[in-house]
Amino acid sequence: MDINKTVNGNIPIVTINTDKFKTFTLRITFRNELDVETVTLRNILARMMIKRTKTYDTEAKLIQYLSEYYGAHLTYQTSKIGSSHLVHFTLEFVNERFIHEDLDILENLSKLLNELLNTPFSYDEKTVEYLEKEKRLYKNRLKSMMDNSMQRAYVNLLDEMFGDSAEGALSYGKIEDIDDITIDDIKRVHESMMSNDEMMILLCGNINDNTHESLEKIYSRKEEIKLPFSTYKMDINKVLNYKVDHDDVEQSKAILGFKIDKENTSEMAVRILNTMFGGSASSYLFKHLREERSLAYQISSTVDIKNGLLFALAGVDHSRVKETEEHILIELEKFQNGDFTDEFLEETKNKILSDRKNSKDRSKALISIVYNEYLMDTNEHQFIEKVNNITREDVIQAAKSVHIDTVYTLTGGQSDDS
Repeated sequence: MDINKTVNGNIPIVTINTDKFKTFTLRITFRNELDVETVTLRNILARMMIKRTKTYDTEAKLIQYLSEYYGAHLTYQTSKIGSSHLVHFTLEFVNERFIHEDLDILENLSKLLNELLNTPFSYDEKTVEYLEKEKRLYKNRLKSMMDNSMQRAYVNLLDEMFGDSAEGALSYGKIEDIDDITIDDIKRVHESMMSNDEMMILLCGNINDNTHESLEKIYSRKEEIKLPFSTYKMDINKVLNYKVDHDDVEQSKAILGFKIDKENTSEMAVRILNTMFGGSASSYLFKHLREERSLAYQISSTVDIKNGLLFALAGVDHSRVKETEEHILIELEKFQNGDFTDEFLEETKNKILSDRKNSKDRSKALISIVYNEYLMDTNEHQFIEKVNNITREDVIQAAKSVHIDTVYTLTGGQSDDS
């Protein structure tokens, strides 16, 4: 595998040359500081951009055009890293060297992406009906997500921890922001994204000599935009916030939100701690609470390493909420006291390295790894070295740097709020 970075038309272009895949995966990523006022807008904009262009002015026409290139597939995704909001456009298509037809697929699809990126500049009143349809569809999608009681509990936890501040904002925005979006808002946010966002083009596949000439046709700028990468600083609270909501749910959802003192630990130590604590099927939460005590139907932990947040999430019987919450804290205490084996630590480190290696067998995951390495100014060798260098003392220190902030319960039964 050969990774090459160039700058063409003042836009960084990264090519990942590998013979693992018979397809190309092309991703265009836009990154800027997350703004709670525009995060929902950016999602609606991206939805509109992948469904029609000026030439292919209906979703059916665009799909038909893409199907002519052996089922090329166009999607969008938003994500949040640190305090950044990212919009990704991903196009997957066959590598023309593996077909018998004489088609310049990369060249033609690069031109299509140029039109996709430019089309919102010409949005007018005729586009309002299209906007209203996408607003309605996106609202239904977010409502469907909130029908999941665990997702609803997680959103409510973030509201308790951060209110309306950007620290608690999710990459897909809020339902309540959708109705007020206008076509002028869409044009304004598009103009800002194209002018002010850091932009990168990444291509993964079996590269040939003409690849860069095609990629240059996607977009160009008057100057390269390189934005700093930053994270939020979490204030460690001394007072525990406890909140219980009642709803019609079959099982209670208990989520514990922790803040991490990042100055007293390392990101890799926190990552390994999370995997051992609740981030895998061999974790303490899964083995001790679900398998041994049968306390939870589902239980896991997840971590936002960059911002210093850790969450433990459990689905439990209404009558066992308090017991579960107490035992989650007991399991964390075990790591703070060093109550884990060196063998378990080494198994976890090997799992992290193995998972990363396996991720590189999927083109989209490989692109994400390469992009994050660029963003964090790191590389594969440094990642492996950081994992291997973590000691049990590092994990203990990471656990001691984790402080409970908020306990949120969504329950359908009577809970002890004390």
